[in-house]
Amino acid sequence: MVPYYGLQVPLLMDAFFAPRSVAIAGASRSGMKLGNVPIDNLRRFSYAGRVVPLNPDAGEIMGLKAYASIEDVEGGVDLAVAVIPREQVPPFLESCGRAGVRNVIVTAAAFADADAEGARLQRDVEDLARRLSLRVMGPNSIGTIDTSSGLVTSIITLEPVPQGPISFVTQTGLFAASFARWISSSQSHGAAKVACLGNKAGVDEIDMLTYLEGDPRTEVIALHTEGTSDGRAFVDAVSRISLSKPVVVLNPGRTEAGREAMRSHTGSMAGSHDVFRGAASQAGAVQVESFSEMFDCARALAYCPIPRGSGMGIVSITGAGCSLTADACQSSGLVVPALGDEAARAARAGMPDWASFSNPADIWSAIAMEGNDGAYQKVLRAMASQDDIHMLIAVYCVAPQFEFDAAAAMSRVRDEFPDKPLLAVILGGTTEDSRRWFESLEGASIPTYDSVERAVAAAGAMARYSSWLRRKSEAGAS
Repeated sequence: MVPYYGLQVPLLMDAFFAPRSVAIAGASRSGMKLGNVPIDNLRRFSYAGRVVPLNPDAGEIMGLKAYASIEDVEGGVDLAVAVIPREQVPPFLESCGRAGVRNVIVTAAAFADADAEGARLQRDVEDLARRLSLRVMGPNSIGTIDTSSGLVTSIITLEPVPQGPISFVTQTGLFAASFARWISSSQSHGAAKVACLGNKAGVDEIDMLTYLEGDPRTEVIALHTEGTSDGRAFVDAVSRISLSKPVVVLNPGRTEAGREAMRSHTGSMAGSHDVFRGAASQAGAVQVESFSEMFDCARALAYCPIPRGSGMGIVSITGAGCSLTADACQSSGLVVPALGDEAARAARAGMPDWASFSNPADIWSAIAMEGNDGAYQKVLRAMASQDDIHMLIAVYCVAPQFEFDAAAAMSRVRDEFPDKPLLAVILGGTTEDSRRWFESLEGASIPTYDSVERAVAAAGAMARYSSWLRRKSEAGAS
């Protein structure tokens, strides 16, 4: 990490997300050039700041006045994006230093992730950043996204990403490329900010964690890191931040094949995966093993209150949903408490004498008597009223006979029991029906999954985070 000479990191990082002006080196009058993509994206995201194309031939690019050098730009530049070959990066950084530009994103790859010459060039970038007091994100970075300011520097064509409570900090460009397109097209959770750090010759995950700690739009931080050069600073940052907002961490490289892949990707020299995981867990990080699990857990943490314990209530239209969810709960360290007499009476109210309910609750008989809406609401309420049930999962089967407004029903239960997380599982149905249910439930901020295992994994993550918070609170009180 390049030292920032005692200045406050949050103030220095703003230009990566809400600059008044951004210059794109590598823009061209040829529409096929990658340097033109950020300009097109900035327009699509309605970025209101000044956009400055840089090209040695100057002239006009995409209707904007172009400049031959960043040093020629009157009024200064807050953020420079270098979409240029690796050999041109060091002299461009020197130009930025002379022009007073302090924040630079370097998209070029083939530095320490490639060969000896690339490693030498990366050392040059690090030395220049230190000498010129530059904040460099990259190299091998696809850039940043801020859904509030409309700033997007990705070299991949994107559609506007909806604003949301989760910020993503990663070493992979996927989050400012394919994942950003996926979020914009199908995911209700949106994003607050995205930062792709690449080879971390300057800005690293500790800088970003510190910055996002004070960002009011970020409620959950999702971090993908291939290792950190300062383990103590990382643990200290995660420990501090986790007290106020969850930090979900994906650290690949648990096998030698994975570690070798990281070395060839960003030049990362990861240490012991087990040591990293142990330290991160002690610091309160929510550990995940895949991108899908990262999204699953981040959504649950963003949508739901932190549970007060690990007790799970399960309501399903099918017995298989009950047994599979119970199995998954036990594997994830969650408890499935038996229903007490009071909760059981509330669930059974108005039902025939032969009807009985336990936890998990197969509510097929209740649906036959009261319909989908009434049955789910009644049993969910009964379970939520029991003190040792801290979370609930509703399992739905999508078919014409089971059609009802599940989002409205769950929202009413959530309003009555605001301290208890509710998660939904959708099983079966046509592609169109399943998507419609998903969009309805997620639109109501109810985390929704296509398998009981994914839902339970997210619930387990919330329970572990809750347990860590309680331990920290008890330690502080003693």
